[in-house]
Amino acid sequence: MFQDPNPEVMTSAIFPLPSYGQEIVRHILLGDRRAVEEAINRLASLHYCDRIEWSRPVPVQPNTPSFEEFLQAVEKTGSRGGVISLMTRRQGVSQG
Repeated sequence: MFQDPNPEVMTSAIFPLPSYGQEIVRHILLGDRRAVEEAINRLASLHYCDRIEWSRPVPVQPNTPSFEEFLQAVEKTGSRGGVISLMTRRQGVSQG
């Protein structure tokens, strides 16, 4: 309606993205449900990330084969099972 139908006048709506490097950081919270939820709330209150960026806490069983070695290390702290929640964020990498 307000655009000139002349294609020579129309400009592209595509903007280049920043060229600086970005890396992905994955955070994993593993523990009792209440402790995991409290850690998520604390990170949100510190404005590190929003609560909705975390996955729903999922129960983890100590005998899960893919987590066996991982959970053995956790069991040394006296905790068995619990829940796991993940958060992934991209962050810029400083050139230096």
